[in-house]
Amino acid sequence: MLVYEHNTSFVVSQLNFTFRLVRIYPEDSLIRFEFDRIRALVEAHCRNSMSKDLAHSLIPQHTPEAVLPALQRTAEFLNLLRNASFFPPSSFPEINQELNLLSVHGATLLEKQFIAVSEVCETSNSIVRYLSDKKEVLPAISNIFETIALNKEIPEAIFSILDASGEVKTSASKELASIRKNLAEARRELDRIFRAQLQKLKKLGWLADTEESVYNGRRVLSVVAEQKRNVRGLMQGNSDTGKTAFIEPIETVDLNNEVYDLLQQERREILRILKQLTADIRPYCNDLAAMQTALTELDFTRAKGLFAQEIDASMPAFSGKSNIRLLEARHPLLYLQNKKHRKAVIPMSCTLDGTNRLVVISGPNAGGKSIALKTVGLLQLMWQSGLLPSVSEKSELGIFHRFFTDIGDSQSIEYELSTYSSRLAKMKYFLQFADRRTLVLIDEFGTGTDPELGGAVAEAILEELSSMKAMGIITTHYMNIKLAAERLDGVQNASMLFDDETLMPKFMLSLGQPGSSYTYIIAEKAGLPKEVIERARAKTTSDKLTLDVLLQQLHQKEDALMKLAEVFDEKQLKAEESRKKYEELYARWKLKMEKKSATADEDQKTMELGRKFGEWMKEWERSKDKKAVLEKVTRKFNAEKIKKLSKAQEAKKEKKRQQELERKKLVLKVGSRVKLLKGKNIGVVEEISGNKAKVTFGNLKTIASIETLEVIYGPGADDGK
Repeated sequence: MLVYEHNTSFVVSQLNFTFRLVRIYPEDSLIRFEFDRIRALVEAHCRNSMSKDLAHSLIPQHTPEAVLPALQRTAEFLNLLRNASFFPPSSFPEINQELNLLSVHGATLLEKQFIAVSEVCETSNSIVRYLSDKKEVLPAISNIFETIALNKEIPEAIFSILDASGEVKTSASKELASIRKNLAEARRELDRIFRAQLQKLKKLGWLADTEESVYNGRRVLSVVAEQKRNVRGLMQGNSDTGKTAFIEPIETVDLNNEVYDLLQQERREILRILKQLTADIRPYCNDLAAMQTALTELDFTRAKGLFAQEIDASMPAFSGKSNIRLLEARHPLLYLQNKKHRKAVIPMSCTLDGTNRLVVISGPNAGGKSIALKTVGLLQLMWQSGLLPSVSEKSELGIFHRFFTDIGDSQSIEYELSTYSSRLAKMKYFLQFADRRTLVLIDEFGTGTDPELGGAVAEAILEELSSMKAMGIITTHYMNIKLAAERLDGVQNASMLFDDETLMPKFMLSLGQPGSSYTYIIAEKAGLPKEVIERARAKTTSDKLTLDVLLQQLHQKEDALMKLAEVFDEKQLKAEESRKKYEELYARWKLKMEKKSATADEDQKTMELGRKFGEWMKEWERSKDKKAVLEKVTRKFNAEKIKKLSKAQEAKKEKKRQQELERKKLVLKVGSRVKLLKGKNIGVVEEISGNKAKVTFGNLKTIASIETLEVIYGPGADDGK
């Protein structure tokens, strides 16, 4: 048995958070449900070893405080990806070694290490600036950097000493400036003398093809071996072939020594400067560690968002109880495999709640029973690990404390147990520890021994699991298990649909009725002799045979109804297309008429303005008080101007109101926790229709405008306990 207990300590805070992880039994369940492959796919999107470690060690947890923030962060990043929204570059170099050196008094960082530190700081700064006005839109991602402040001191300190390429600036100290000035003068003089010697030997034809080189840090002439004794200087070495001698001209020896000495002085001064810079940065060691931790979490969130985008995942609603309501669920690995080969995955829907706690899936072999079971298990493992599942956002998922599975051949070599004995050992553990917070997943329930006896034991175990209120999926071929599911409270039959004509599975899960194994039909289609099949039928008890036939007929009728429903849906779709076409034509006609009406209105206004202008001209000519007429006309124009300005302001106000309404529609979902803008009570959104939402405040249900609601982020008030 594997019981995960995990302590996660955060560098940023002195607080330690301990989360009890999901009890998983047996220990190979994560591998059997291919959760290790999911972790590897997420890890592939991580950009540094620290975030890769987070992905590699990802484990399901059972507290909302541990699960929900991770899910919300991933959902926010997924929305950024899907909307192609801008997000600052967030890649950064790891600075663990630099942080270790900063924690040691007297240690010195080198130039490249300071550049790495500055990159971490500047990357953190850019993200903090970006998130400064995004707390309402990206609350969960903003929370990662909640304790991280802008830090201008570190980059300013570093780049007052280093240039963009990581070289120490000449202005870093007066001593360094003096050394470099002397070094430049010495190099110029050295170059002048060396060039003169080079030209001299070149004319004599004593130089090799390369003419000059640098040997042991000294500038030397490349002299052909036959002439090396004719050149005055210090022999620094020979080429590998021995045909070239590297000679330092005697005229440049002192200057080379001077340059070498100045270089040593320069490096000593640089190290002194870097040591001082390290001391200046040391007080920010904890801040830098916090930045790296936050950036690592962000990179991990980005990786989870990219993976969620790959599998077309969504953020379901959170149930405070251990419930599962999957809509349009797809096995993520099967989805990726089929997407690669441009094949569709048939989605499934399944509900486990207080009414239907256990679902018994039956049907023919290779019909998809095991895939359905693995889909439910893997998606739940992902959800409780902070990974978005490949489901419709209308789905709803809760949290389980225990994850018990029996899948595949589990012979125990260590304890010399047969497959059936091993399965019974698991059943014993299930019955000992399962409760309403347990998800039980059993494939091919009862197999491994005599069908009659194994079926009876399996039925008794099913009864016990039902009485313990455990949740789960069970697949079986046993008829007595199907019949037990019909009579047991909280247990529901389900079947994988099968095409009788093609003998091909449809890979569609149908809840509410058991499935036939199609044993004899498949045997006939496979070409088994009829006399053999008839003998087999004769050996089958009449009630079982009759029930299996009835199940086949029931599925055939259901299949026929589904085909009729498809025809109806097709006709309804055509009718809907016709309606939309009519509405489009009507809208065009209406727009055309409105334009004509608007033109007529403008013409009318122009005529009215012309009429008024004529009246004003007559009044101007008749009146002796020209000033009074002018004031009257001015007042009229001002009144019209104010009227137009008022209309423009009203239009601007309405546009702003509509933008705010659309923003709230994006973040408001069924299951969101909300409060009225002028209220304090927190409610839960039950339904959204247009600009209205049905909200439950305790025992009170009300219809409220979306404009009047404010989303409250965080785990639900009801923890399901």
